[in-house]
Amino acid sequence: MVSRPALVTLTGICLAFLLAIASRIPAARSLPAHSQTGEPASASSLQTTPVPEAADVKQRGVALGLFAEDVSFSYAPLLQEIVALGATHVSLVVPFYQRHAASTALRLHTRLSPTLEAIADAIRLSRRAGLEVTLFPIVRLSEPRSPKEWRGTLAPADRDAWFASYGSLLADLASLGALTGVSRLVVGSELSSLDGDLAHWRPLVGRIRALFTGTLIYSANWDHYQDARLYELMDEIGVVAYFNLRAKDGPSDVAALTERWRSLRREIEFNLAAYAKPLVLTELGYRSRAGATAAPWDEVPGGVPDVDEQTRAFQAFRQAWTAGGLPSSHLAGLYLWNWYGYGGPETTSYTPRGKPAVDVVRQILGEM
Repeated sequence: MVSRPALVTLTGICLAFLLAIASRIPAARSLPAHSQTGEPASASSLQTTPVPEAADVKQRGVALGLFAEDVSFSYAPLLQEIVALGATHVSLVVPFYQRHAASTALRLHTRLSPTLEAIADAIRLSRRAGLEVTLFPIVRLSEPRSPKEWRGTLAPADRDAWFASYGSLLADLASLGALTGVSRLVVGSELSSLDGDLAHWRPLVGRIRALFTGTLIYSANWDHYQDARLYELMDEIGVVAYFNLRAKDGPSDVAALTERWRSLRREIEFNLAAYAKPLVLTELGYRSRAGATAAPWDEVPGGVPDVDEQTRAFQAFRQAWTAGGLPSSHLAGLYLWNWYGYGGPETTSYTPRGKPAVDVVRQILGEM
């Protein structure tokens, strides 16, 4: 019998071998790493091209952060819950880390990021559950020099070095995605200070396309999406939808929030019409915390639990975008943020798990 440490090592060697092969040849779209019987795929089947996803298929998606620090953690139960919501797509969120905004080296954090093996396992479990997979890397700072530093304000001391480091990590995900049947790869998210640098992005995107023939998407921040030139190189255009729905002291009833979302919808569709590319709301979420609709982007811990405000926010989005059987023809998909976490009515996190908002989330996905 092979011991667990030996098995982990053996798995890593095999995966490294496959990634090395994929990094040297253009990769075809591939079958998921399991057969229809649920058995592991053979090495030869990894190079088989599957039937591509139909262009008119709506992405009824839920994001799932691969944030567990326990290496033995299984995402299978969470994925089954996502399927039960009516989702057809899942966005697997992979955090890349750099030290601060001026840093030039990125890595998978030894404690806070999943290994490539863990990502491959999450993809396998997702495909086995019948979900189409989007790989979604995000940049996080391990030692920000001020509260204002985040991935939207990156200012690397050496841009060439930063893009080389970021591109290397992204190429690993692209190769892994090609080998495991991933449908989409997010090239970047909320990189507002860098997403206009097409001189660096063009060669990077070219390399990724040589490795991954699925759909590429860029996820621009809500306050910057009109200026995201990286959209020009993408197949789909993404918007992180943390728009404020009211002023700090403004009304937070469903009618007022709905009117704000209807106005935002008109703006988004008008501003992005010139691209003539599918629109995806890559992150749509609200914390179950008082004031969440005034600052949906605010991740600072604490606050007063308020599951009703979270529910009203999702109800407003539904009324503006999906209710009535007439969902937006411009909207190719959305991903609810974020299913990872314990949930429950006493928490202030984004996850709708164990909260009244889950019923509205189920309605939104069903109406897409």
